[in-house]
Amino acid sequence: MKIVYCIGSLAIPGGAERVLVNKANFLAEHFNFEVHILIADQGSLPVCYKLNKKVKVRDLQIKNKIAPSGIPLVSFYKNIQILKPIYKSIIEKIKPDVVLVLERGYEDFIVPELHLGIPVIRESHSSYMASIIIDQNKGSLRGQLTGKFFTYLYKQQMKKYDKVVLLTEEDKRDRTYLRNTCVIPNTINCFGEKISSLKNKKAISVGRLDINKNFKDQILIWEEVVKTHPAWTLHIYGEGPERENLQNLISVKNLERNVFLEGVTTKIEEKYRESSFFIFTSVAEGFGMVLVEAMQCGLPVISFNCPCGPADIIEDGKNGFLVNTGDLHTFKKRSIDLIENEKLRIDLGRNAVIRSKDYLPEVVMPQWIALFKELQNE
Repeated sequence: MKIVYCIGSLAIPGGAERVLVNKANFLAEHFNFEVHILIADQGSLPVCYKLNKKVKVRDLQIKNKIAPSGIPLVSFYKNIQILKPIYKSIIEKIKPDVVLVLERGYEDFIVPELHLGIPVIRESHSSYMASIIIDQNKGSLRGQLTGKFFTYLYKQQMKKYDKVVLLTEEDKRDRTYLRNTCVIPNTINCFGEKISSLKNKKAISVGRLDINKNFKDQILIWEEVVKTHPAWTLHIYGEGPERENLQNLISVKNLERNVFLEGVTTKIEEKYRESSFFIFTSVAEGFGMVLVEAMQCGLPVISFNCPCGPADIIEDGKNGFLVNTGDLHTFKKRSIDLIENEKLRIDLGRNAVIRSKDYLPEVVMPQWIALFKELQNE
């Protein structure tokens, strides 16, 4: 079977990029699929994750082809007309059995309109509620209105795909405007069988340092935690535009010995195993893959019950804790529960490992293959 994935770039590490590489590698290695990745514009940067040599990548370099910027909507429409024959020509030469689009971009307004005579699938790596919340967090009124307008446009384009694949059942319930959906969760890297001892006085969090990941609340929670447990530290891995603000907050709260912004690491599995639990305070998510990664390493997790993802992954009180978004008091209490009760950490961590196995490639990828065959038969 031949598969074509379309994505804007594979230059900057991120959740959608990592999941795509995992899936492409698995299909090429274990099922001998012929996998092609069409990148809209990679620039001069290398692919951010290691791809199997069998996977074929093509950079379309669309920045060299699109019209100069002008009136935004007019330029956007003109560029669609310029790019449509380019995509059509390349895809028809490949002659794939299935084409998949992974993120917002020109492809949403091109690929479903090509009438290729083969299944065309849209993967949604965000959630509907997350897009609404993110639009609301765009400071200016103009930014909010622009975000809402484009959210509306993309909603209409979603209806034109043969299938829209969502990450959670919660997101499926929210997308009442779509009838062409199914749910297949993200697949994770297999880190092996080694898990944390849960004995180090460390908590961990991972994500992009932006407003929506909401690391500010973690710092405020930890300020309360260390009043009774000053030896415990919180280590935050990731980079982003909020780094300076977060570092300033750490200084204002005199937490330089308790909260650390660790930057990006290529050995995140080791950092999970050095920790004793994982905390997650996003206000909106598409899935929350770092939750499953931490659980795979034996960590109990505490998460805000934000839309969408945590409630699909975490069973409250069994493999972690769900806390109402914004409830810092309960979040602090759950953190202290895990700090003071080693048996609780061990019990929740053991169940977390079991839950994480539902997201391994050998479980998730057969669901994709079944979908491909179903759409081909239709």
